[in-house]
Amino acid sequence: MSDFRFLYPEWLFMLLPLVTLVVWLLKRSHTKTLIAPHLAKAMGLDNSSSRSTMITIITISGFLAVIALAGPSFTASERPSFTNDSGRVLVMDLSMSMYANDIKPNRLTQAKYKASDLLKQWDEGSTGLIAYAGDAYTISPMTSDTHTILSQIPNLSPELMPFQGANAAKAVEHAINMMKNTGLSHGDLVLITDDIDDKEAASIEQLLDNTKWRLTILGVGTRSGAPIQLSDGTLLKSDSGQTVVAKSNFSNMSKIARATQGLFIPIQLNNSDIDAISDLTNEVETTSKLNQANQITDRVNNGIWLVPLLLIPALMMFRRGAVFALLVIVTPILTTNNAEASPWLNDNQQAKKLFDSQKYTQAAQLFENKEWQGIAEYEAGDYVAAIESLKGAQSTKGKYNLANAYAQNRDFDQAIELYEKVLADQPDNEDAKHNLDIVKQQQQQQQQQQQQQQQQQQQQQQQNSADNSSSEQQKTSQSEQNSTPKAEPSEKESEAAQTDEQKVARDEQTSQSKGQTDQSSPQQQANQNEQPKPNEVSKQQPQEVRQQQGTENIDPALRKLEQVENARDPSRLLKAQLILQAKAKQPPENTGKKW
Repeated sequence: MSDFRFLYPEWLFMLLPLVTLVVWLLKRSHTKTLIAPHLAKAMGLDNSSSRSTMITIITISGFLAVIALAGPSFTASERPSFTNDSGRVLVMDLSMSMYANDIKPNRLTQAKYKASDLLKQWDEGSTGLIAYAGDAYTISPMTSDTHTILSQIPNLSPELMPFQGANAAKAVEHAINMMKNTGLSHGDLVLITDDIDDKEAASIEQLLDNTKWRLTILGVGTRSGAPIQLSDGTLLKSDSGQTVVAKSNFSNMSKIARATQGLFIPIQLNNSDIDAISDLTNEVETTSKLNQANQITDRVNNGIWLVPLLLIPALMMFRRGAVFALLVIVTPILTTNNAEASPWLNDNQQAKKLFDSQKYTQAAQLFENKEWQGIAEYEAGDYVAAIESLKGAQSTKGKYNLANAYAQNRDFDQAIELYEKVLADQPDNEDAKHNLDIVKQQQQQQQQQQQQQQQQQQQQQQQNSADNSSSEQQKTSQSEQNSTPKAEPSEKESEAAQTDEQKVARDEQTSQSKGQTDQSSPQQQANQNEQPKPNEVSKQQPQEVRQQQGTENIDPALRKLEQVENARDPSRLLKAQLILQAKAKQPPENTGKKW
């Protein structure tokens, strides 16, 4: 009995209303009767014994029910634990187009923020990290410790890639092989990218066709695009000298995600995109692996043995309808919140419950009504899918929701047209007016950005033409200097004669000085030899001064520490790792994409 405890002691508070009920029944049995006590006695009727028996049964049954619900436990048992064996690979696009600044400060910075937030929500299962440009490389193998992967995210940049370009299909293939090598036959691929062209899309669909690999894409960037600003502040140019404008192809991304039962979400300013991806990738779909190392100690609920004692009074109350009334009252309370586990709801009702619990992705898959499906996809952040679902909407509310989806997808012209249609039907719709004003402001900002980009391109082209013209002028000046005629032979002969006369005079001076120095003492000669020449002083002094200043400003211990820190720079180590991976396999094919 020393190990006895109640697993759910809060149920013991039900003894208070039970005691109150018994006291009330006892008082009522003495005051409320159908026949007066003296008349019942004269008639030979005695109902007091039957009432007291019923009250005793109610008291004992209620006490046993409360004790059973409180969960009395005398022993504990050990049961095995299971680990979540789900796997996923995060694939990061590190092509040069990620430096485009249509999303401030640029696409790469926002992608790193999103990747870090997503890794923090992956607590269970195994996770890997792959980066790609012209080819795909492993940043972190499959591991259950996402903190090690988090430490690598800030060091990622396109400069680390051994080959520039963009080949998302290679990254997807590499991610599948990585999970296969760890024994997984299914899993999630989460791709953070800004563009997928038609060739990449076809290759990815071929890789994922009729497989259990599910692809989820977080689209970074905008359809209008922006120039690619490099780390030195210049804009990336094509071979023809034109400024490159990197545009995001969201249509291909949405098409691929739908084909693989995955999810496509354009990047959002809030965290709704990460929450949707986390909800989808954290689902446990298969039996987990047995964890022999960790056994879970669980208390045994012995209250189950009191239930048979309650069956006898329950059978006595069944004809009175008490049990049925109790079931009607208790069933809604004990109904599970999981809509999918309820057999009483159809698909739309289950989807509505999922929608109310903010599980928008699962709700969109169950909704049969296209408008509700589009609303769920809109709340999940899949604006492209919401547009497809709401295109056939004829109601004013459906048009309003479709306009919102177009606005979030930055198709401002379509959104403005639909908002105006809504206001034509409902002139007093304040929400549509407010959204219309916001969309028009964003459209003006987008047009201004495009104009600024065009001006920058024109200025860059003018600067390039000016640089080309200056280089041509320099070439012509050099050719002119090379083509100038040389001096006449007579001038050369006169200059040679002058130099001969100067040499003769110098020889006479040196012979006189030698005679004088021969007469001087050995001490004077030694002093003269010890004095450095003026040219040697002027050359040696600046170097010595620089060395002295350097040693005075930098402490040797600090210099040594700086060298050690440079050797331990994570980005340098990561770049060396990628170079070694690149040498271990064949160079990638030239796809023609340089950014």
